[in-house]
Amino acid sequence: MNSHNKYIEEIALQALKKVDCKNPPVPVEKIANEFGLEVIEFPFHEKISGLLKKEEGIIGVNKGQPPVRRRFTVSHELGHFLLGHGMENAQEEMIEGSFDKPLPQEREANMFASILLMPSKWVREEVEKKGKIDIDELSQTFGVSKQAMTIRLLYLKLI
Repeated sequence: MNSHNKYIEEIALQALKKVDCKNPPVPVEKIANEFGLEVIEFPFHEKISGLLKKEEGIIGVNKGQPPVRRRFTVSHELGHFLLGHGMENAQEEMIEGSFDKPLPQEREANMFASILLMPSKWVREEVEKKGKIDIDELSQTFGVSKQAMTIRLLYLKLI
């Protein structure tokens, strides 16, 4: 892990400490609230997952999306906020497919969200405890999508 990724991990772990969270699922709205951000659900267009309005202290999430998706979106936007990403117009929309976007800030916000929702230590402990990798079960335990869990397991070289 390079030093920048280490920095992102450190920020995510500090956010977990702030709400004294020691096991999954992570209370993402509570963490956002701790940093003065209010999470509000909006009926966005289906392609928009969420946005951050820094000045107003708002993370907007698409109320039409599944809970696991909304949790990832809140974590992603929180990542932009805590990593100090300068959104030029103080508003950034997380649009479907942004996981594949080459923009460094998007990759960093996705990495932050993955680490916040699925800290490596916790994922490894769950896998060891069960003695096997069951993506459905892990996804439910951590409150994330199967896709997010699969990407995290690949990143941690557990699959």
